[in-house]
Amino acid sequence: MKEKRKIKVGIIGGSGYAGEELIKFASQHPFIDLLAVSSRELLNKSISHNYPHITNIPDLYFVSPEDKSFFDCETLFFATPHGFSMDVVKKYLDIGIKVVDLSADFRLKDVKAWQDWYETKHSSPELIEKSVYGLTELFSTEISSSRLIAVPGCYPTASILGSLPIVSESFDVQSIIIDAKSGMSGAGRAKVESSMANEMIEDFKAYGVKGHRHLPEIEQILKDVSKKDFDINFVPHLIPAMRGIYATIYIQLDNLPVSVDLQKLYSDYYKDSLNVSILDSSNVPSIKNVAYTNECHILVSRTNIPNQIMVISAIDNLIKGASGQAMECFNLMEGFETRTGLD
Repeated sequence: MKEKRKIKVGIIGGSGYAGEELIKFASQHPFIDLLAVSSRELLNKSISHNYPHITNIPDLYFVSPEDKSFFDCETLFFATPHGFSMDVVKKYLDIGIKVVDLSADFRLKDVKAWQDWYETKHSSPELIEKSVYGLTELFSTEISSSRLIAVPGCYPTASILGSLPIVSESFDVQSIIIDAKSGMSGAGRAKVESSMANEMIEDFKAYGVKGHRHLPEIEQILKDVSKKDFDINFVPHLIPAMRGIYATIYIQLDNLPVSVDLQKLYSDYYKDSLNVSILDSSNVPSIKNVAYTNECHILVSRTNIPNQIMVISAIDNLIKGASGQAMECFNLMEGFETRTGLD
């Protein structure tokens, strides 16, 4: 393990829900010296005054994303909208500053696919191959030696973690259907505070039914791990709750022998994971049980359809699905224990 010293850290994008969580984790991390946090909306306002519920926040004020203080950092977190980080991270990487990006700008290895789904030209395609997908349960070694991390999306995190033990085996997968629900905070603070919080009272609805940007991200990882081709369908839903991802995943196999112990298969796969818990049939995952934690709770069982597996995967979209996972990546990059600052 590297020498435990404080790392100079900056957060670009500190006014959104994910940025707020990053400030909390950075402030309580024993080996982080938080130098700067940006926000155009809250420029020059006190961070501690804006987030009075977070303890140990340094005496800092929100600065511009272009503030020179970010060049004094050793690691930068980007909690910015898609399309922002790809324009600016190179200048930091070129002088040795590490980047942990919570946006989708470097998640997809296929540049054309990224441009098709995000409907804009990618300005730094040469950096995509240099980035590492920040799923610590799968790429911990690569993350440890990387300087550019693409933190997975919240839906892909729950969906991939729920499917990995099956696609990692020699089963012939026919299809994977992912029926996923998200709390409103996934839409962003501006949308929630402007109208969504009121609109979603007593409501529950699907969106992105013709295709969602997280589908190619899920496909990329699962098919790369499996080394096989199969169909994946993903439909997201919005629920009248503030946080959480609840994914019900149906995996259809060509053949699922009765001798296969799914509980053991999943437990063995995640035996070394500090963040994933495999529940038994008497304990169904609940958003309340994972909210405000960096944990993923998974239940796996057979269905009434022959050769079909059902997996329920639940996470907090703002923590395990965003800022908590970003902090895991930071810890691996700097040689700290994975959960440092998260407990």
